[in-house]
Amino acid sequence: MIEFLEVDNLDTAIEKLYTECVKTVFATLQEEVLLLNSLDRILSEDLISEVEVPNFNRSTVDGYAVVASDTNAASDTVPVILNVVGSVEMGTEYKGRVNSSECVYVPTGGMIPDGAGAVVMIEDTEQISENKIVVYKSIGEGKNVVVSGDDVKKEDLILHKGKKITPYDIGLLSSVGIEKFKVYNKLNVTIISTGDELISDKENLSKGKVLDINSNLLESMAIENGLNVTGKYLLQDNEKDLENAIKNSIGSSDIILISGGSSKGKKDLTSFVIDKISSSGVLTHGIAIQPGKPTITSFDEKSKTMIIGLPGHPIASAILFRLVVLKVIDKIRKVSHRERTCTGILTENVPASQGRTTIQLVNIDDNFNIIPLFGKSGLIHRMSKSDGYILIDRNKEGYNKGEKVKVYYL
Repeated sequence: MIEFLEVDNLDTAIEKLYTECVKTVFATLQEEVLLLNSLDRILSEDLISEVEVPNFNRSTVDGYAVVASDTNAASDTVPVILNVVGSVEMGTEYKGRVNSSECVYVPTGGMIPDGAGAVVMIEDTEQISENKIVVYKSIGEGKNVVVSGDDVKKEDLILHKGKKITPYDIGLLSSVGIEKFKVYNKLNVTIISTGDELISDKENLSKGKVLDINSNLLESMAIENGLNVTGKYLLQDNEKDLENAIKNSIGSSDIILISGGSSKGKKDLTSFVIDKISSSGVLTHGIAIQPGKPTITSFDEKSKTMIIGLPGHPIASAILFRLVVLKVIDKIRKVSHRERTCTGILTENVPASQGRTTIQLVNIDDNFNIIPLFGKSGLIHRMSKSDGYILIDRNKEGYNKGEKVKVYYL
């Protein structure tokens, strides 16, 4: 039986796993998707615009396109008179030209005619005859005009490799006419939840038994982060069953998450079974983090499968999934902007566990005051009520009330 190894710090555990996983094909596997099927997918290529947005000069207001210098002396007491020589129709090109002392009516979003360099708002004018207006306000060159290419220029890098596609990105890509592109393949995940005390339904709930939390928790987190859950097991603490579940999953999964059975207890078999099956053996057996110390990492090079032993503690299991598994995937794929953070001021002192990175759940109020959620370890309702967590460095004794801290949103 493997002895509990000297624990790694969080950065070392991530680097060990990354060094092995970066060799795998899942770093490069990609597929082409249509724009409307791309939400939350991760770009595997840079996207370059082939057009300008807008591709013509546009008005941002309803008004009159003018030669800006014609309005230099305009005021309420001394207005400028201009000749109206036409009007712009939405969606059409105006064929004429605006010369000095002339203007053309243009609606919001309409094309600015050649010769005009600004648009005076209709509120700052008055029509005095069918073909004449007076202008009561001086405006500068470019006022109320969006110039061709102001938003996007041709050959601009508009989205970079590793970007997670948002609805706003879909809007941007629509504006430049990009209809399909390459994204990283979704990785396949198997979740194995272990423990003699675990049951799957409340009908069999009795003293000493608890309902399995981590299977559904981890499945939801995996789906939220663009992974495919292709298998789930709920096992008792049995070496053969765990070995069979891993062997059955290892060929079809990119990631195997094993919840529970990762500490040094009598029936904690995860590290033993992983070491027996995986070509790399156990890379990390224990991380200096609280909660979450009994975390195991491995990578089977033959099947190209990441194998992670997560704590049975639901809060620790969820956060270590973020801090280790997602972090390694993102590092390999150069993913950006997955992690949402903010800063705020602590409302209370927060102590740390000596020698370990400490995870502290918090709430964030409307004024970005950071309120620690203290309570007994392992209570899942604390995570459900929290907005995020802070990390306290293992070499720090804690944070004091009034200190500025960084919060990671859940």
